[in-house]
Amino acid sequence: MKTPKDKILIIGGYGTVGTVISKILATKFPGKVIVSGRNLQKAVSMIEHFNIDALPMSIDISSGVFDKINFEEIHTAISCIEYLKDDRFILLCIKNKIHYTELATSYEAYERLLKYKNEVDNSQMCLIPGVGLMPGLSGVFVKNAISKLNKLQEVQSFILLGLGENHGLDAVRWMLEYADKSFFIQTKNGRRQVQSFAEPVHGKLLNENSSRTFYRFNFGDQYIISSSYDVELAETRLAFDSKFVTWFIVFLKKLGLLKRLTKINPRTVTKWLGRFRFGSNQYAVQTHCYTEIGNEIIYLASGENEAFGTGMIASYTISELYTSNNLSGFKGLEDLIDFDAFIKYLQKNNIDIKIQQI
Repeated sequence: MKTPKDKILIIGGYGTVGTVISKILATKFPGKVIVSGRNLQKAVSMIEHFNIDALPMSIDISSGVFDKINFEEIHTAISCIEYLKDDRFILLCIKNKIHYTELATSYEAYERLLKYKNEVDNSQMCLIPGVGLMPGLSGVFVKNAISKLNKLQEVQSFILLGLGENHGLDAVRWMLEYADKSFFIQTKNGRRQVQSFAEPVHGKLLNENSSRTFYRFNFGDQYIISSSYDVELAETRLAFDSKFVTWFIVFLKKLGLLKRLTKINPRTVTKWLGRFRFGSNQYAVQTHCYTEIGNEIIYLASGENEAFGTGMIASYTISELYTSNNLSGFKGLEDLIDFDAFIKYLQKNNIDIKIQQI
């Protein structure tokens, strides 16, 4: 008898964001979700604690050994790790026609998947290079803006992250790794190398009365938007909800001391954040879409608990991948969804949406 191809594999399914995803999907698709990670007992404990109908599995994805996975039964897979530095698992997903996405946010993560675009486009699986608050929401906003304005010349996004919530170890590791790195963006004059926490821009979120200072950071959506939508300039900048912490990091960078901070063990930083509350648990993503003649649409998504917001968006993506028929190719979240239905879903799950056309 042929094995049913009906399982959803969640790599890192008991982590901070992974737990959110596992709970939602196991409730929606009982008995179909596999919660995996290096520590089998953590997967078992999470499943028992929340009393969800899911299967635990021990997988060390970095080992390159996948003998515990029956690829014939996996329909869709998501990695809740920043990104897999070894492509063997992704290649097996392509070979076995398994839909794949991940929570990765950086340029590096996107570009290492982009090299498989032709192979994916000619396969019977769908690959979404990164899904969550960023990339994810910005692409959704840009596609909707194009439907209203026809063609965009420039996209500027601002992301606000709260330091008052419990961030997952992998999120902290990623932030430390990229805090002092340079990266490339697409500008009106071609690709240009820039630095993280540099070139500040003052901006005001639609739900705030005063402006903040946002700095460059290595979010992958900058390259995705410029290459996918023929936009001359795509920029994404970051600020923390604590203006002091944002200023302090920039100050350390100017003194050349930020490299020392990036060498601190992520587990130590996670403990600091858990012991000392430096800010709130508020987050926001605001995207400005401009045309050549000065028309503008501003989109804002905001809420509490960034891990929950990321998990809600990722869960929606997985549900679309799992239930859609004849879906294939290298795509973005915006290619899977109906905009109005997606916005209603976000609002129903305490993610506030504001849209302002100028």
